Order: sequence, then structure tokens, then C-alpha cells
Amino acid sequence: MKTKKLIETYIPLVSFIADIIGPHCEVLLHDVVDVQNSVIAIRNGYISGRQLGCPLTDLGLALLENKAYLNQNAVVNYLSRTESGEKLRSSTYFIKDENNELIAMLCVNILISPDNQVVKDLADKLINVVFANNGAANTVTNENEKVVESLHASIENVVDSAIGKILEEYDIPVERMSIDEKTAIVQRLNANGIFKIKGAITKVANTLQASESTIYRYLSSK
Repeated sequence: MKTKKLIETYIPLVSFIADIIGPHCEVLLHDVVDVQNSVIAIRNGYISGRQLGCPLTDLGLALLENKAYLNQNAVVNYLSRTESGEKLRSSTYFIKDENNELIAMLCVNILISPDNQVVKDLADKLINVVFANNGAANTVTNENEKVVESLHASIENVVDSAIGKILEEYDIPVERMSIDEKTAIVQRLNANGIFKIKGAITKVANTLQASESTIYRYLSSK
């Protein structure tokens, strides 16, 4: 079966999962060949503000870059956040071809709410079945849990979010950062796959107050 046809067989699952869990559950199918126009099917996109043609997320880019899919079939029950600040419990299933290469991702994002425990329990069971995860599901969150994924509708915001997460770890402003610190930031962004997005070099250069040629130099540093 050709790649496109294989991916299309998963499109009905998007509505299937959304219909079972309900309107507080966003379900998407990402084609990872075109990371800038990755979403090819979506239900309840109002939750994150995304629609058909939206880009892959920062986490999706990182999973694609570090080839996490080679050793596992899914990543489940991690914390994500929308642009408006809503927190969700998310899971991603890796769709691979006959050569074990990643071609698409099926993603489920469930709004975290203290009420309606019955619906949350149903969502847990479905996630465990669909994503073949035998571990205990985790739908509760606490203030110390780290947001793993940011859900954005625009390419620019995906890049900004990826940069912002790393810059938050530094206690000094960009203009006071050393060359070594900026090099480390650029190389981490590269490891997270952010430079797969067109224009990311320019965005990072502007944020780090450096030239594009300098960013390329940072990328080539050992």
C-alpha cells in the first residue's frame, strides 16, 4: 500500500475517537511529510484553534527528529497546552510504513477537568486500547508537571514556543548571553527539529540578536 493510501485509512479513526470521547476531545491526523501543513484531518479543533493545514507541533517535530518512533508505538498521557492556556492530557500514536519509517501521527488531546469522572475514565480506557499502552493512565495533573507540547495554529507560534521554552531555563536576558550559551540553545533547537520549518533560522536569529550566518555557524559547532 502506498504511503498516502495508508495514511488515509486512519482518517475515519479521527471521527470515531472524537465521537466516543465527546466534544472536549480534540483528535488530529498529522502527515509528517509536510510539517508546515501537517494536519490532514481534525475534529473539535476549536479546542486548540487549529484546522486543516496547520503545522506539526513542537513535540511532533522533536519526535520526528529524534526518531522516537523506532522503539515505541506511541507516547501517551503527557501534558499539553493551547495558546489560550487550556491544559490537556495528550497522546500520540506513530503511524509507520513497511520500513518502520514514520509517515503520520494520530493525536488525541483531552481537556483536563475536575468534573465528569465517568467520561475521563472512558477516555483512559480508549487511549489504552487505541495506543496499546498497558501502563496506568494518568488524567490528573499538578502544578509541578511540565508541559511537554504546545498546541499552535501558526508556524510562527510553533517556532516562538520552541524558542521560548528553552529561553525560560536561562536567568539572563539574550543580550547578556555568551556565545557558548547561544550555541547550546541553537543546537538544542536543532535536536528538537525546529529547523525543519521554513524561516526558523531567521526567527531564531532575531530572537538571539544574531545574524543568520552566525546561527549557521552555531549549528556547525561541535
